[in-house]
Amino acid sequence: MDALLLDYGIHDVSLAVEPVTDPTHSPGTGSADLFTLPLSDMTRSSRAIRLVAVGADASRSANTLRGALSLANEGDSGTSLSLDASLLGPDATIIPGSAARHSAILERKGSAYTGNGEIRQFGIAFALTSTPAETLQQASHALAELTAIEQVGRLTHVPYWTCLGAAPTQEAVAAEIKDWYDALAAHPTEMIRYVEDQLRTRNVYAGPVDGAVHPELKEAVARYREALGLPSEAKISLDFFSAYLSADHRRVATRVPAAAPAAAVPAPAVPVPVDSPPAPELVPPAPSRPLALRLTKEGDARHPGRTDTETVQLLVRPNRDAYVYCFLLDEDRHIVRFFPNRFQPEARVATASGLKLPGRMPFEIALNSGGALQTVACFATEHDVLARLPTVPGAEDFAPLPFAALDEVRGAVQDATDGAFAQASLDLTPKLNRSSRSRN
Repeated sequence: MDALLLDYGIHDVSLAVEPVTDPTHSPGTGSADLFTLPLSDMTRSSRAIRLVAVGADASRSANTLRGALSLANEGDSGTSLSLDASLLGPDATIIPGSAARHSAILERKGSAYTGNGEIRQFGIAFALTSTPAETLQQASHALAELTAIEQVGRLTHVPYWTCLGAAPTQEAVAAEIKDWYDALAAHPTEMIRYVEDQLRTRNVYAGPVDGAVHPELKEAVARYREALGLPSEAKISLDFFSAYLSADHRRVATRVPAAAPAAAVPAPAVPVPVDSPPAPELVPPAPSRPLALRLTKEGDARHPGRTDTETVQLLVRPNRDAYVYCFLLDEDRHIVRFFPNRFQPEARVATASGLKLPGRMPFEIALNSGGALQTVACFATEHDVLARLPTVPGAEDFAPLPFAALDEVRGAVQDATDGAFAQASLDLTPKLNRSSRSRN
């Protein structure tokens, strides 16, 4: 699952996990951390999931995974251990299609467990083997792992069934794919945004991810359909959606050329139905000037209600539409990525408007009252490369990265772009410390 999330370019998914309840109070089942281990394991390389504490401020903008265990006798020789689970959106409502129940049938002799059991999913039987004393514990952990894979797959729309050995031709899998398609197609903007994001991850689309159909998207869809063995047309249909979720995209990449960088003045967005008619082939012209990036400080401000803290607004502007990644080296010499982030995962920045940081996003860039130097470094690239950055630079937003210098981040960006990027840096020192002079 970790590799799958990495392949599909999933990042910055904030997820809160509630303790799994066990109303039967059976030993070895209910656990406050039952989901934590499988979720941590599936994000080791991809860094796709950011686990947040329930009740923390960050959890207000996160989805929440909740579950409950239950036991029931299945005749004289078996017990059913079930795990009911669902995902709640940030508004505390259940995400449609996320409610699910998985059960493990545990073998018994009399009142004692034998250590053997079975879980079925997509018609596939998974055998459980443990010592009799650990039967409930091992079964509950297996159910939690299966549930975590399924719920994250549904939340991010990645083909999680491949992790379980199921094929897209199986009836249950085909029904799941159709359910996803129908749910997305009912909100065309969401469907278009998903396809824009995925084709940009595949490096065949260089336009914005904004839920509107651009000429570049039509051309990219037609090319990728052809690479998947489908008719070359600008149509986001069920056969395309199913083929996309079933494809080996590394092999497909050898049959489709990369997208040209977006033009300096993008074509206007035209909202159209998901199943749109074919569009004439349109390849954006190659840029005529090297990519450049400007980073300026918009001004300092005292923190409301406090006299010892200043905050700053930054303006980032590439000389043409590009993808921007910003890192901060703070006063404790920690390096964090603060853009893109959970509040604005879209890394594309238009040259016309630029990007204000933090702007209206709910975080601050606070200056150190002790006069310690902080440095911001932003990088602009022709294509979205966040998914291709090494594990550490691609880690969660606002999380400290184990680097000693911003030059190491620069090296990672250089490797991911073959040197085709622009950089701008800015040193930040507060004016509250009058003995220190700003280097800006």
